[in-house]
Amino acid sequence: MLELGSLQRDALCEIFNISVGQAAASMSQIINEEILLSVPMVEFYSVEEAAAYLEQSSQRVCSVRQSFDGSFHGNALLIFPEARSLDLVRLMMGNSLPIEQLTELEQDALSEIGNIILNSCLGSLADIFKQPFQCGLPALHIGSGISVLKECDANHVVMVLQIQFSLAARELHGHVIFIMNANSLELLNEAINRFLGALMVQS
Repeated sequence: MLELGSLQRDALCEIFNISVGQAAASMSQIINEEILLSVPMVEFYSVEEAAAYLEQSSQRVCSVRQSFDGSFHGNALLIFPEARSLDLVRLMMGNSLPIEQLTELEQDALSEIGNIILNSCLGSLADIFKQPFQCGLPALHIGSGISVLKECDANHVVMVLQIQFSLAARELHGHVIFIMNANSLELLNEAINRFLGALMVQS
């Protein structure tokens, strides 16, 4: 499996910190409460390793998935522990239903959160790499960490971004993951290197 170097990982962290900052501003307007988002970590796993990682983080998760296609392609997912996803719904909807009783409107709210964050991440990549991405519609899934990745080929690579949500009275943790094949990961690596090379020329 292709591994990105530390310089490339640092560049990705900075790119995604910018993108989730933009997403935080949008979400703050929706819930009328300041939200700060950060990406302290970017890691790469095999599908099997990623499934184990998600299972360790939480036995049941809530995920929003969007496909994307551009200079490289794959699927992007926003993932929260099941209980934490309900916290976000309560902030947006102002109610206290148990997760199994989520109404269609509340599921739409979760999908919208995923749409905001995932589109912000992909938008930042498009701006930095000067390559547009076409995104599919968000799809909500609630289940085990393994079930989130059940449709992935064993040879796919999973890029995991740890996302930290800081609100006035609480902290929430989630993940954004990108699922790509080896060819797309190679294209991502090349795009990052072109971006870093352009920065060096400018400096």
